[in-house]
Amino acid sequence: MIATLLAACMADEVGGVYMISEEVDSLHAVADQKAEITFNAGGNWTARASDSWLEVSPQTGNGGRNTLTIRTTKQNRTKQPRQTQVIISSDGRSQAIPVIQRGDYALFDTLSYLVGAEGGEVTLRFTTNVPKGDLYVSYLKYNWYFIENNEGNTRAADEWSGRVKTITVLPNDSTEARSAIFVLGFYNEMKNFMVLDSAIIRQAGALSP
Repeated sequence: MIATLLAACMADEVGGVYMISEEVDSLHAVADQKAEITFNAGGNWTARASDSWLEVSPQTGNGGRNTLTIRTTKQNRTKQPRQTQVIISSDGRSQAIPVIQRGDYALFDTLSYLVGAEGGEVTLRFTTNVPKGDLYVSYLKYNWYFIENNEGNTRAADEWSGRVKTITVLPNDSTEARSAIFVLGFYNEMKNFMVLDSAIIRQAGALSP
């Protein structure tokens, strides 16, 4: 509390930006991950992110104690952690706060499959660095396909590859096309499901007689 009051007094007297909480935990590699940055400013201030995968809100404000919300706007598909900066400026002085988006990934080899009305088999293949046991496949169950037992997978260093079972698509007697989405992801510390990638299976409708 004393440190916070001192920071506020310094900001009022000499201007500039004084951080209260400048360390931002690494954000997951998915979009819409949020964190907060708290600071004191000696006068009107502006804030911006150095890269487009991160947004800052609000971007302007008045002197005194303020809190910014930062949010990832894009998934990190680079397979590596990436870093940017949030730059807060006031009275001609700036503070740069590093922000890291993690490099956890699970990527389908193919994102879209098309199956004819006669039906067929689809195998969804992927690569990931999410530990085995932490990676999940989420999908809705429909009566027009069934999924066989788990297939094998192999591990190489921190990355491993696998197959999301074998999906057998039944014949489509309807003239209407149909589709199903399969999602790879994991649960974060708050038990929220983090979507890392998705693939879609589309089946054509039968031709009209």
